[in-house]
Amino acid sequence: MSNFEVSSPILCSPFEEPKEHWWILEGQAAERRVGRRPAMYFYREPGREDERSGLAIEIKLVNRIRERLKAWREAGYAGVTRTTLELLQHWQREGREKRLFFCAIGSS
Repeated sequence: MSNFEVSSPILCSPFEEPKEHWWILEGQAAERRVGRRPAMYFYREPGREDERSGLAIEIKLVNRIRERLKAWREAGYAGVTRTTLELLQHWQREGREKRLFFCAIGSS
């Protein structure tokens, strides 16, 4: 198994906010970490063959949006219209045959 492979790649349910993730760095053993993985990408300057892993760059706006959405969900979707709240509750109700993924609705 290479440094980029893990025995159990899927750690979280697609219906809930991620609670843990794999932290993988080249040359190191994969590490299981608590919490949602921060949004980021790796940049490598074109033509630079010596830098194998590149530079990790955080996508700050995405991480801020995630924080605010989480706070909004935890506050019971404060400020939404009654119809929107009823729809959110309907889509997340117990026993729903086809549940929506967390990324589509953000389960509370």
